Amino acid sequence: MQSENKNLATTILLLSASFIIASYLIFRTSLPKLPDIFLYNLIIIFSLHELGHNRSLFFLGVSIFLTLLVSITAHFSYVWNVPVFFITFLIAENEIKKYNYHSHIMKTRIEEIRENTNVLEDDHARHKKEAVSLEKKEERYHSLKEVVSVLNSTLSMEDVARKIMGNAFNIVGKSDHGFLFLVDTVKQELHLTLSRSKTFLEKIKTKKGDILDGWVFKQRQALLIEDIRKDFRFSEDKLDDCDRLFRSVISCPLMEGHKVIGILRLENFKPYNYNSEDLRLLDIICDIGAVSLQNAGLYKETLALAIRDGLTGLFLRRYFLDRLKEELSHCLRNDSSCSFLMIDVDNFKNYNDEYGHTAGDMVLKTISRILLNFVDSGIACRYGGEEFSLLLPDTSKKEAIRIADNIRKAVKKEDIELRRVKTHITVSIGVAAFPEDTKMQDELIMKADERLYKAKRGGKDRVIME
Repeated sequence: MQSENKNLATTILLLSASFIIASYLIFRTSLPKLPDIFLYNLIIIFSLHELGHNRSLFFLGVSIFLTLLVSITAHFSYVWNVPVFFITFLIAENEIKKYNYHSHIMKTRIEEIRENTNVLEDDHARHKKEAVSLEKKEERYHSLKEVVSVLNSTLSMEDVARKIMGNAFNIVGKSDHGFLFLVDTVKQELHLTLSRSKTFLEKIKTKKGDILDGWVFKQRQALLIEDIRKDFRFSEDKLDDCDRLFRSVISCPLMEGHKVIGILRLENFKPYNYNSEDLRLLDIICDIGAVSLQNAGLYKETLALAIRDGLTGLFLRRYFLDRLKEELSHCLRNDSSCSFLMIDVDNFKNYNDEYGHTAGDMVLKTISRILLNFVDSGIACRYGGEEFSLLLPDTSKKEAIRIADNIRKAVKKEDIELRRVKTHITVSIGVAAFPEDTKMQDELIMKADERLYKAKRGGKDRVIME
């Protein structure tokens, strides 16, 4: 209140001073002088300033200039300076306020446009990023079509496993290590079938998988670990024995119905490397791969039925002869040797007549099992009826005779219970060697067969090599 009274008093004083000066100047007969006019207008400015026109000092300055210009050019007396000043001030202030108003509106519009532009730029960047992401997803899912055609055209278990791993690396990407475990259906445990690495990978110690693979196997669910050090489900201490360093993992089971037949696992050294989209892709690859593995398994079984004897599990004669031909060609090219054994069960007809054909089948199965125990790289075959043959690659005649005699002893030692009666069987064996005895396939078989019957005529239960 005191401040307002002081301002009012000052204003009255200044206006009074202006009136006195104006009255004095009215009676002057000389022409107006610029300093007097300027002084007079300064008094008006200070008066208006005290009345609260601080924000209009710019307008006052413009008004002073225009008043001086009008007063001098029109030869107005000082008394006319006051109305001219205020009229000029009001006009100038009104026009400038209009300009400022429109300027404010324009600035507001410009700010709105800039905000809208920023929003549009952000939306454009987001949509562009989404478009790139969708394009990448389209490429990855398009690759799955090729995976289906490639895997469906593959019937080898080894080739299927390699292509499953290769497609996982190429389509999912982001991986330093990859592992494919298949389930041993007899032991119901995992065993490492294939591994792949972008970097040098030492020999894998955990052939049966670790705690993560065990979890996927038991839960029959896909697993995503963004950072193994922060995952509450698994303790890092339990992975201390792991022979690899990794931080992020995705792993999916290969399912046959409700049964797990394998696990495909990808790893990366960095945390937060995989996301749910990567896991979804891996799961699709595993679904396709599981079907391919089943097809390959069925093909393998079908092939085995086509080339193996249903009773003994040994190769059939036709397949055996094809392999024998290949082996003899290999020996000729590499100047190596091989041996051929022809084996026949002694008195086999008596077993069938006395105990029946079921007993005869038991005898054949027993001999087949014994032959497989002596075959490492060789090929055992049910040649026909109660006759068997054995091909021994890279085996001299002397070594073949030793193996044949061990087979004879093992058969004779085996106890066979037929209708609750324990009995023993014996075999006769003929041995022929390539190229020592002959360089012809048919002649090799014929010589082994002749020596077999020579052994049977000589009392049976023996090996003949000449």
